[in-house]
Amino acid sequence: MSKHLLLAVLLIAWPMCDSAQGRAEYRMLWVDVFHPGLRSPAEIDTMLAAARTGNYNAIIVQMRKACDAFYNSGVEPKNASLDPSFDPLDYLLRRAHGASAGQQPLEVHAWLVAYRCRMPNDDTWRNPRHVSQRHPEWLSQKFDGSKEDRGESAGRFYLDPGVPAVIDYTVDVVRDMLSHYDLDGIVFDYFRYPESKGPGNQWGYNPAAVARFNALYGRAGKPDPGDPQWCDFRRRQVANLMRKVCAHARLWRPQIKVSAALITWGEISKGFERSDAYASVMQDWPAIAQAGFMDIMLPMNYKREHVAGESRAHREWARFLAATAIESGRFGVNVIDGEGLNSLDGILAQAKATSGMRGLAGLSTYCYAETRRGAPQAPDMQFFQAIRSSLFSGAAKPPDAPWLTRPSEGIIKGIVTRRGKRVDGARVELEGQSTLTDGTGFYAFARMKPGERTLRASDSSGATAAAVTVTAGGVTEAPLTLQNGR
Repeated sequence: MSKHLLLAVLLIAWPMCDSAQGRAEYRMLWVDVFHPGLRSPAEIDTMLAAARTGNYNAIIVQMRKACDAFYNSGVEPKNASLDPSFDPLDYLLRRAHGASAGQQPLEVHAWLVAYRCRMPNDDTWRNPRHVSQRHPEWLSQKFDGSKEDRGESAGRFYLDPGVPAVIDYTVDVVRDMLSHYDLDGIVFDYFRYPESKGPGNQWGYNPAAVARFNALYGRAGKPDPGDPQWCDFRRRQVANLMRKVCAHARLWRPQIKVSAALITWGEISKGFERSDAYASVMQDWPAIAQAGFMDIMLPMNYKREHVAGESRAHREWARFLAATAIESGRFGVNVIDGEGLNSLDGILAQAKATSGMRGLAGLSTYCYAETRRGAPQAPDMQFFQAIRSSLFSGAAKPPDAPWLTRPSEGIIKGIVTRRGKRVDGARVELEGQSTLTDGTGFYAFARMKPGERTLRASDSSGATAAAVTVTAGGVTEAPLTLQNGR
């Protein structure tokens, strides 16, 4: 992180103002699949009516809970709780995008849990099509070899980001979804390693991931959970998913917004690298946004307003988000939690304290079915009416994303090979920037100015160089073949 950004976080309190009628800002509502809201046409119609009552202009709808689908997927089995003949996403998109009788169209962002693949009280994983049945060797392990989460998320199982096939599988899920649905965006959740107790993060010890790490660093055995090289390796695996998805999505759907639910644990005043996001669950989200592989940052800024320290932390994280958005040139949307944390008054206090903060592109509230502490059964119309009268007065359109609608930069992506085999951990350099290939040899650079460029790739055994041409808004394919000798 630059000294510039750190000073901005610690020293600058930007002006705050209430939402103004007609302004362009995000007003996003999260809708989960653990409660009513998405399971039938009637539930969807009721949810959309509530969102429009509150003057929201975008909804984030959960479509993947544990490597399952709440839509018609060609890759993953439909969740067993759904009527097999009903496609919630198709119905939702037609109703949300439609603008009749004065109704404002709503953007729809599909919320995809990245790595969780099994949950208690849901037997969808037993389907022969489910990835945990077809590829149990992809499951993440803890340092002690166990695969089941026995902590606060007891009964969960996860795919391991350090297994190259897991990243490609997730990319295929996105490709399939974007090829069949007119979505405005996708949002990854649990886009990180699971939390764990004890020194260092205990997750990520799939044998394939450990073997890759040892080959790259000339090591042997299992690295310690707190080993700095091992932590850096795992942070790269998390970032690699966003890099690969975003670079491919620009080919499939150039204006799709690729986003993620982000961690805000710890005291940001001590610096991001000392926060739990970076140090514990290996999620370096400011760096991913700065590299150009995240369009909307959605930090889960879940803090209790009635607890003084948490209330202060909520503002500090919001200011950090705003500073990161300014430096990266991407959207930051502050996420405020209801559920059991905040009353309506607390939600409005946090919203008004951060609405209009310089650098933020808007607000989102979590969630439709649990709008606030002690909320009645959905829909909580008192909540949505209060949001309309006290926060989102008047309609507002989502803000324009100029890097998507009027791009001035391009993307370069490719595969690095040697003798027909893909090279893991090769260094690719371009005009002072450098990156490492993932386990499939993939690399990408975003934010490239148009024109002729020279790429260089190398590892301990060889190198190569190639000329490429970047076009504004384009994705340039640049495969590279390493030659032995340097």
